[in-house]
Amino acid sequence: MTFEQIRNIVTTRMTQWTGIPAASVDFPNNAIFDPSGKPIWARLADVPGLSSTPEVGLSPCVQRTGIIIIQLFVPSYKGTLAITRAADTLVQHFEFFSESGFDCFAASAATLGDDGNGWYQVNVKIPYRAY
Repeated sequence: MTFEQIRNIVTTRMTQWTGIPAASVDFPNNAIFDPSGKPIWARLADVPGLSSTPEVGLSPCVQRTGIIIIQLFVPSYKGTLAITRAADTLVQHFEFFSESGFDCFAASAATLGDDGNGWYQVNVKIPYRAY
């Protein structure tokens, strides 16, 4: 599977998520995104990992790995219910998702807290493998 195919699967899956309004998701290298005034927003990143060749039959079979990282933000000092619910729906949406040689695994969440710019941040990380 190519990096472009992986990017397409990850982006398509993210656009299908209904946990927050679609206009509140910042996609990689998209138009300038302004989160001001939004009660919750997210930023998507696909971080490729190591590739390997577990099989070499008639032609090599390349396995690619990586981590999907979705950063969630709510205004600081306004509570954490919305961000916790969003993280839960993201986990349900991505965890163990599988499509055409692309497989997601168990998701993890990390609370970063106040980012110093008025936003409270939680990151959801989903490791994947693609053939």
